[in-house]
Amino acid sequence: MKRKRTFLYSFSFTKKIFFIMLFSAVVFLACCIFLSCSILDDYVVKKEDYDALHQNYTKTSEDLNNSELKLQQEVEKNRELNEIITENDEEINKYLDEISGQKKEIESLKDELSAKSIKNLEGVIEGLQKEPEKLRKLLDNINGLLKFVYTGSSANEEKGYTFTAFSIEHNGKYYIITAGHCISDNYGSDGLFKFKANFSDEWIQPVLIDYKPEFWILNDYAVFYGDDIYGGLKTGTLKTEENYLGGSLDKGLSVFRNLGDSSKKGESGSPVINEEMEVIGIYVKYGYEFSSIQLALDAIGASKINQ
Repeated sequence: MKRKRTFLYSFSFTKKIFFIMLFSAVVFLACCIFLSCSILDDYVVKKEDYDALHQNYTKTSEDLNNSELKLQQEVEKNRELNEIITENDEEINKYLDEISGQKKEIESLKDELSAKSIKNLEGVIEGLQKEPEKLRKLLDNINGLLKFVYTGSSANEEKGYTFTAFSIEHNGKYYIITAGHCISDNYGSDGLFKFKANFSDEWIQPVLIDYKPEFWILNDYAVFYGDDIYGGLKTGTLKTEENYLGGSLDKGLSVFRNLGDSSKKGESGSPVINEEMEVIGIYVKYGYEFSSIQLALDAIGASKINQ
């Protein structure tokens, strides 16, 4: 009887332990499941978050593609621009080479004209060597004569052409004289004109007083007046055995030559000078003919400037 009680007691105790362990395992498992769910909550992506991330990814991809497209377009534009620049560089270099060649031609032409001017002057001097008094007068006055010879031009440099002119002294005042057809060809009284003397870099713009362009009857003259004309040639009427033509240095014309020896474009308006170094006429056409300086003096006398 005693042994049976011990077995039952033992069985009951073991059962209790088993149930306790089973209960503990269930509790432990429940805790593990609870904890695992709580931890996973922090890592599971919700659908709205996923959709937002997917939308951002899609937009970023589109922006990147657009940026790459724009970059490619800019690269293409730069390539085309570089090609244009390269072509323009070639054209510019070609143009500069042409200008350089033209400049050399101009310098050569100026040297040639200068040589011809010297030759003309030497010819005048040689012709006067047998007349030392006339030669001495010419040499003594050559620079004084040339400094009153001008280059004339339309003030509108894009139009018109250049011509020769000269200044004179008359009754204590100074005037610029040239050929009337040069003024007529450059818009006449509606035009503006400027003049620059030999050995000077200053352009002046005197006022046109009067002009006539009838070169075919030698009624061809123009008269300008201005306060910035500071000297001029003396005038006369004596036609001597030899008469001379003074030229513009800037135009590369004959500096000083015998009248009638030759004629060049641009010499119209040059002073015709006698052996007494007086202006007797205005050169208007080829040969020995010229307009009388008296025509310009009469126009001055009739002008308001002289009243």
